[in-house]
Amino acid sequence: MSTPSPSLQHAHRSPTASPNTRAAGIAILLSAILSIVFVALDPGASGKDALSIMQSMVGIQQMHQVVHIVAMACLTGIMYGYTVFSQRLGLHRAPVLIGLICYGLGTGLMLLGTVIDGFVSTDTAALFVGGTPEAVKTGFWIIEVVSDVMLNDIARVAWVFQSAAAIAWSLALLPERGFHRAIGVIGLLAGALPAAAVFIAGSHITATVVVGILLVQAIWNIAAATLLLHGPRDASGGVARQTLAAC
Repeated sequence: MSTPSPSLQHAHRSPTASPNTRAAGIAILLSAILSIVFVALDPGASGKDALSIMQSMVGIQQMHQVVHIVAMACLTGIMYGYTVFSQRLGLHRAPVLIGLICYGLGTGLMLLGTVIDGFVSTDTAALFVGGTPEAVKTGFWIIEVVSDVMLNDIARVAWVFQSAAAIAWSLALLPERGFHRAIGVIGLLAGALPAAAVFIAGSHITATVVVGILLVQAIWNIAAATLLLHGPRDASGGVARQTLAAC
């Protein structure tokens, strides 16, 4: 037999050089669960007027910021998981690379939104709450713009990017068989539904729409994590067999 080709040598090395898919799957699952738990623990501001609402925001500031620090860590953990997920699917494939780029953009926007909601809004309340009635009114107006307009738009664009990522990865999975194709079908639905909800709702994003999007994304996170925990594909073995046949 002739000397093994470079592609065969690469195929023999790939199993040892592959990323830790199980760790990535666990990272996605734990991050998704922790983010839901800490969002539930996040105390919301309350009050009947601008001053009382801002005073409430200052009162919960420390816990509110802790929750958002955990949220940022969870976003980082999920981003790590999907980076390994993309490596497993093959970054040389256009849909996979597009999916990773889209998810990275969505994660960046979510991180920005987390900073604004967790820190900028409460710091603004603390800055204006002790001022004159006019200052309180101005501060509350700034908070409303940040919370009701800026955060809303950031979330909508981030969800669309994340939906595009799920669809792109799913297109890479659909040509495969069995379990991987099933994950691809789930990804198509999990990607299409949030994007459709964003475009249908427009700027009128209600709590029901948000909860629905988060639930659909949770299903996709579980599906992707399950694929990673399922163990690496035998893609390298297939390459090796094809190369051996060609020798």
